[in-house]
Amino acid sequence: MADIIKDASDALKEVSDSGIQVVQGWYRKDIKKTHVTLWDLGETEGDHSDDDAEGTEQAVQVTIFSKKDEVALAEKIKKLMKQHGFLYEARNADDSEPQNGIYMKAQRFNKFYEEMEE
Repeated sequence: MADIIKDASDALKEVSDSGIQVVQGWYRKDIKKTHVTLWDLGETEGDHSDDDAEGTEQAVQVTIFSKKDEVALAEKIKKLMKQHGFLYEARNADDSEPQNGIYMKAQRFNKFYEEMEE
């Protein structure tokens, strides 16, 4: 079974190796430094032939939480995700204003997983 969180985490290994925590879930108050969260947005069936789905498309949101606007980090994440087979979908348009001193920059990606023959 495909694991979108593991695949996204693997794609962002360079980010986590640089000291930025990459975690599953949402904003973490206990992490005081810049951190990246991975949120599973679900899946849909895709590429139908003969009324059967040939695979599933899974979506993930990658969100940066920081005390500054992390434009360069967002670009790096986008590049890494695309290098690992993810398709870029969108970025939140209203994420440049800090809430409670925390900037949030969210990007959405999807990845197609072919069904394996049994």
